[in-house]
Amino acid sequence: MTTPPSPFENLKHLAEQDDAERRAMDVSAALRAIPDLQKWLREIRQGAVQEMRDRGASHAGVAKVIGTSRARAQQIAEGRATGKRADDRRDEGGPDASADA
Repeated sequence: MTTPPSPFENLKHLAEQDDAERRAMDVSAALRAIPDLQKWLREIRQGAVQEMRDRGASHAGVAKVIGTSRARAQQIAEGRATGKRADDRRDEGGPDASADA
């Protein structure tokens, strides 16, 4: 892959660095930061979904906008995780410890 996915085009400079050591260091740092990036993006999405709901959108309407199921749109609005993240939170006694998966 020579170009990053469209939301991350501004990171293309990482691949274009001439200095291999600097390129490796910068990309390694970016890779280590991915969990924090994912958390940040999930928080932004949850806020947007909650805002849509506050404006009267149904879970089904939100689902259509973000390309997911109605049930998943509701989970996002409620801040509920699914899959491995939910399992990890349950293992740690986190907020999804009692949520139905």
